[in-house]
Amino acid sequence: MFAVASTPALVRGSAEGRKTRSVTSDARRAVPRTTQALSEAKRAQPLDASAVTRGRSRRDVLHAGIAAAVAAVAAPPPALAAYGAATGGDDGADAGPVTFSTFYGAAAPPATYGTLGGTTKDKAKYSYEVPSNWKEEAPTKVEKGAGGQDSRWVLVGSRGATKCYCLTLNRAGEDGAAFDLTDKALNAIAGADAKLQEAITTGKVTSAKSSADGQDYTTYSVTQSTVPGEFAIKITIDNTGRLFAFVLTAPERTYEQERKNFTRIVDSFRTYNSVSQFV
Repeated sequence: MFAVASTPALVRGSAEGRKTRSVTSDARRAVPRTTQALSEAKRAQPLDASAVTRGRSRRDVLHAGIAAAVAAVAAPPPALAAYGAATGGDDGADAGPVTFSTFYGAAAPPATYGTLGGTTKDKAKYSYEVPSNWKEEAPTKVEKGAGGQDSRWVLVGSRGATKCYCLTLNRAGEDGAAFDLTDKALNAIAGADAKLQEAITTGKVTSAKSSADGQDYTTYSVTQSTVPGEFAIKITIDNTGRLFAFVLTAPERTYEQERKNFTRIVDSFRTYNSVSQFV
């Protein structure tokens, strides 16, 4: 009797076990469907425009920072050394209208070289106007000591082909005699600049005299020489007997195109009275 009675109990237990497994399997199969439904619901929701904008903004800032860093590394420093590889070679000249400013020169002793900036108006020994698209360069030790070059400006982008500079010489000859405003003074200046000397020797030289504030000047024009370019040389003797020469040179084509501005630069050169040659 006990064996017969136990059989239905085992059958009921097996049926309940099958029901339990069936419910569990149904629940497991329902999970993927629920996940899929949630995914579809998310896709159906509208995009958060502010989140997209923030993402783009972060990317834009990152890309801009990388571009700025690359540009900073690639950009060469400005050239100040005379006749260096990049002398006057900055092609980033201002595209706006050219303006003029006055440069005041100190006519410092030969031992001083490699400096920029000139001096103040009240201490100036000479001055001239320079265009805004020209850059100042520092004379080297040789240019200052042997050639008497006190200042130099170069047209940006010309790589030194278009430039102006001021030369100063103290006395003529070993006897200490003062210079005279004659061709002898021009020859003295030419002796301090080999290219200028060749241009004067081989080219066509014309001259014109002028005066301003009681100071006499002679301006020479040198063309058709074996040295490429055209030269304008304005010379004067200050009240202490010191010779000043302002030189502007440029290729013939450039000089022809910019003659009006170049004439203004040369005409603007003037000297000031000094207590002595060294004060």
